[in-house]
Amino acid sequence: MQQTIAFNNRGNFWKTRYSYIPSCMMHVNKLFFTSPDQKVPGDQKTALYRHNDSSNSYNQFYNDDSQSLPSALAVSFNGFTAKSMRGPSSNTSSSNKIFKSFSISGLNTPSATENLTLGVSSFIVNNNSSSQAGSEGHHRLTPLKRKGNSVYGDIGQEIEMSGTNIKAIGKIKNVYRWFSYNADEAVNEWFHLTPLPEDVESPTDIPIVQISELHVDAEGIDKEPNISPVERLYAFEIESFMSNNPLPSASTGDNFSEFVKFFSGRVNEELNGMASTPYRTLAGSEPYTVLGARYLDNFQESTNFSGGEVFESYLSYGDPFSDEDNSFKKGKYLMLLLSGAQDVNHLPYERTPGCQSNNDLIGNFTWNAGGNVPEQLVLQGREVLYAMTPGIINGADPHGSFADAFVILGSNNFEVSSLQVEFEFTEYDHGGQTSAASKASAKK
Repeated sequence: MQQTIAFNNRGNFWKTRYSYIPSCMMHVNKLFFTSPDQKVPGDQKTALYRHNDSSNSYNQFYNDDSQSLPSALAVSFNGFTAKSMRGPSSNTSSSNKIFKSFSISGLNTPSATENLTLGVSSFIVNNNSSSQAGSEGHHRLTPLKRKGNSVYGDIGQEIEMSGTNIKAIGKIKNVYRWFSYNADEAVNEWFHLTPLPEDVESPTDIPIVQISELHVDAEGIDKEPNISPVERLYAFEIESFMSNNPLPSASTGDNFSEFVKFFSGRVNEELNGMASTPYRTLAGSEPYTVLGARYLDNFQESTNFSGGEVFESYLSYGDPFSDEDNSFKKGKYLMLLLSGAQDVNHLPYERTPGCQSNNDLIGNFTWNAGGNVPEQLVLQGREVLYAMTPGIINGADPHGSFADAFVILGSNNFEVSSLQVEFEFTEYDHGGQTSAASKASAKK
């Protein structure tokens, strides 16, 4: 990829990059001109382009859309304060910090608020808690709002998944999938996906049970769920809840499906520890489809939350199900709705090692546990239901010793004199600063 890089002769350093590719450059009477790298007969390119001309469109060169990019800049915040040149005590580059807010100064008129628009800007904080690649914390800057002569934005929580995004709901006792509505007995019938061995009459037989008052109408009488042919309604029976609120707090808005995913983990064989094991699609496998999913063929368990994975990359047993007469949580049951649509990151519970049922009830596929897959975890009392939320909701606070900001400012006219970040020293500071909630700002 070709780039144009400018050198500052006075300062003796490489100063900036430009999005245009010229074939030649020239100064004439303090005016700056360039010509495009290529021009063929019939194209609309300007053979001689005058820079810094307000009559031309911003960020478009030679009348060529291919040489047009938004303005962007990148800076490093190393923790030096305004006194940094006066003494070593101002050097906080090695101090541990929690980064709070980000601001841009130099916008002189209120109209500049409209002109200054952030694109997909990011704030990257070094996190020394892990030596693995991808241990840096990535954060999305929120839309900027004017306050005085500056505009401010929240740095936001860490995007990548970590333990702070995970919540244990409770130990799974049974898992059911809705089968049909028995009109004669006025009750819903459910496949029992985790039966005892003695309840299974044949290798391909899945018991059908009645669970009354789980899905009802306004009068409390069982009714048939209103779901499409490609949807599956599950009921997870929880033996003991680890929290009174099974949905993670701070799930924003009413569309929980966008902000929470459900998966399982297990208690170890010694029954003295738990491990959450969400599922992710396998790289390089056939395109993932919900109704064609095969364990270890195109999805697998993942226990590494330090690898920099994002919320969207994980699979979920389904979305919280509720309607005008039924809540997501009914006593000891949690209802989840799985969609078979191709663009939904859902996963049938029947196809996971924790279930190990004899038939997946969806397609021509019989579960084969294999020699290295544990027996049905529910029967062992070892399977736990978990929920996760995206990093932007419950992710870790941005923390580290220094940070880099990459800001896309659009193609309108704007003025920027400095970029600032506010931070707070942590209790684990080792850079010579006091631990008492002291605040400072770094400026570029």
